[in-house]
Amino acid sequence: MTRQKQGDEATRARVITFANQKGGVAKSTTAEAFAASLTARGYAVLMVDMDAQPGNLSAHVGADKGLPGTLELLEHRRPTRDKVLHCIQPTRSFGDVICANEKLDDEDKALSSRVGRELILSRALEPVLGDYDFVVVDTPPALQLRTLNGIAAADDVIVPCMADPSSVAGMEAVLECTAEVGEFVRGTQPRIAGVIVTRYDARNSLEPELFDRIAEIAEEYDAPLLGQGVRNTVNARKAQYSGEALRGFAPKSTAALDYEEAVSAYLDGIE
Repeated sequence: MTRQKQGDEATRARVITFANQKGGVAKSTTAEAFAASLTARGYAVLMVDMDAQPGNLSAHVGADKGLPGTLELLEHRRPTRDKVLHCIQPTRSFGDVICANEKLDDEDKALSSRVGRELILSRALEPVLGDYDFVVVDTPPALQLRTLNGIAAADDVIVPCMADPSSVAGMEAVLECTAEVGEFVRGTQPRIAGVIVTRYDARNSLEPELFDRIAEIAEEYDAPLLGQGVRNTVNARKAQYSGEALRGFAPKSTAALDYEEAVSAYLDGIE
């Protein structure tokens, strides 16, 4: 797959949405790792942060939350290219970003009263899809309206999942939701591009068993496992604290290498 030319309207970005109903599964960390890796490989990347939590993707990548972002993007009832570009800011290592702040939670009620409410994000992104190769969407840790928008806008859905029972339950909920969104909202099903086992520790006697269970559930939805699991490391949090991409902060760390393997597996799956 080759990098598209900036602004080439004959091409369209591939939208990747990261989702899990359970919080604390390294969902944002995974989205950031994909954005950084794709950017380093020469692709034009736009991140869209749909999560209003204080410690969200926007904070990790060094975005200025005082600038227009996802809140303003979703408020536009007739999005134009200029309006969308006004919500985009560059980052150092992750591509561009449409950032989120804590006020985004207040927007859910307003979104729920809109016609075609599950397709608001999809329509909002349309004017700039020709500018990018990939759009990486990070969603809240719940199957709320903003998450449904992320799934409805997606070409590919990737589910980060820890090897613990509650994370597995959250993964199943997202996989089923993705199938339902495809059937009832778009008429065509977003592809479940894969499941990534995060913060994996094979020394924990329960985790290998749960890893196998995750693989079984993923197979039921025709979803591949992307890599052999991202091993647990403190370097991921250190990188976020420093505002750097993990692949640059600690390139030889186990998690950095595992994420590179997962990104390569994803790209192999779409070629």
